[in-house]
Amino acid sequence: MTMAPFQALKSKLGDTKDAVFDWFGTTGVIGRAVIGGISAVVVVFVALFIYEYHIDDDHDLKPLPQHAVEGGSKAVAMAATLMDLETRHWAPNKLWFYPIAHSSNMVSYQKGIQYAVAQWATQMTDFLGRERGSGEADPNLVTAKGLLNYDPTAFILPSAVSQYRDGIRNLDDYNRRLAHGQAKYDKIASSLSDFLVKVSKDMGSQSGTIELTVLSPDDFTDAEKLRLTDNQRQVLASNGGYFDSRASRVFFATKGRMYAYYVILDALGEDYHDVIVAKGAEEHWNNMLVSLRSGASLYKFFIANGAGGSYFIPSDLASQGFFLLRFDKQLQEVADILNR
Repeated sequence: MTMAPFQALKSKLGDTKDAVFDWFGTTGVIGRAVIGGISAVVVVFVALFIYEYHIDDDHDLKPLPQHAVEGGSKAVAMAATLMDLETRHWAPNKLWFYPIAHSSNMVSYQKGIQYAVAQWATQMTDFLGRERGSGEADPNLVTAKGLLNYDPTAFILPSAVSQYRDGIRNLDDYNRRLAHGQAKYDKIASSLSDFLVKVSKDMGSQSGTIELTVLSPDDFTDAEKLRLTDNQRQVLASNGGYFDSRASRVFFATKGRMYAYYVILDALGEDYHDVIVAKGAEEHWNNMLVSLRSGASLYKFFIANGAGGSYFIPSDLASQGFFLLRFDKQLQEVADILNR
């Protein structure tokens, strides 16, 4: 009796296979060509997707030779290197017929990197790259700031890639001028602290996005549900294990930001080494980088947005959020030490 359902299923699958082969055998040459063409297109599409898919998160990244400037800023060289490498296979502005345009992982990751680099470029222009914040803003940094903040999805007139590459060239020009004493770089504790505070606010905002994506309607009381906005209700209702596409977008956007900030902060640690040591913040700085690197290292192709404590479906965003909040706490400690 117990084998009857399996025998029926096996018989049904056999009948289906025979019907498919019979249909294919009676199909004309044109029909077979159409089927073969569609199959070839699907195979090529998938192969190109696999070939183009890159989530580059090398934590031992070194500046490319064309961006390394003796006597210049390591952070500027690393930001230029990071954007240079990413623009070689930029996905966010690809049109629908490009296979990689359908990778929400890579698109979100590169948007996260661009966002973090653009935020750093803004602070570099407004605080770090000018004397005590009251001097004139550097022209190369001003130009780079505008270019690196350009829409990452722009395809033409002009494209995001062309804008970012122009921004990279301006960063290189600034760094060369800096090495020759023709540009400013305000290496004082308060400037670095101000930048860390800006990073903390940015990542705090991102932790709020993670929270909304992780929580479910069951986590709120009836009174709390009444205070939710329509957008929050919609987001909460969409949370669902391995079939939650928004979780993947949030995870990889956060990963991109964390990786870019790690690369930049690691380089800033070299630029401000004397300041950090003089303030006695070296150990705290290194611990902060460890937490940031750990969070940026998390990777899965399929992101699960399960309930907390689930035995079968993990909550990958909750794991990422732990490292993000630990990094944010340590970052605030470093900022406090620098302000003493």
